[in-house]
Amino acid sequence: MDDLYRIIHDPNKDIYQKLDEQVNEFWQWSKSVKHELEWEASYPNWTILNTIFDSLIGTTDHNEWDQRIINNLLFIIGRDNECELLIHKLTEFPVSFIFLAEKGISYPDRDTKWQLAHYLTECISTHYSEAEQIIYRYYDDENEYVKRRALLALGIIKSNYAEKCALNSWNTGMEYQRIAALHVLEQLDSPHYHRLQNYKDEK
Repeated sequence: MDDLYRIIHDPNKDIYQKLDEQVNEFWQWSKSVKHELEWEASYPNWTILNTIFDSLIGTTDHNEWDQRIINNLLFIIGRDNECELLIHKLTEFPVSFIFLAEKGISYPDRDTKWQLAHYLTECISTHYSEAEQIIYRYYDDENEYVKRRALLALGIIKSNYAEKCALNSWNTGMEYQRIAALHVLEQLDSPHYHRLQNYKDEK
């Protein structure tokens, strides 16, 4: 607890430097453990990281974030892919969320991208059009899981793109893409749902 207080309230470092140091601490620790199952969840200093992340998101403007800060935020969101506390915090600040989600489209980490795609659904009450467009772009991701979570997100918000994307996913012939496609088509009450469900049952 003393270490937590000392790190968080160190007057000689701004919040960006504190995040940078904590992300580096995580990075160094990650080299010493096997990346199996939910390995990230065993990191001993999540409380410090969560607190600094929350402070940065809650007290700074995204226009102040340089590329290093953006990379740090995207990286640590990806590592928090089990508890998802960081991405939940980010949803409280939809303007910053939209900004970071746009940056995340080209970020090479599936565990960052699927979270951004999924939780953009929390921004639709105030930023529907922007969120929809970004989710749609995540649907074009090369990673199957990111693509699938983006498809499901389009279904959740009942996007105009949802039916088209669901049919595209069905046509891939991939099992999990087809399962997601049927789920979305059912959500939309699409006339394609029963036809494809019957086709699946016949198989």
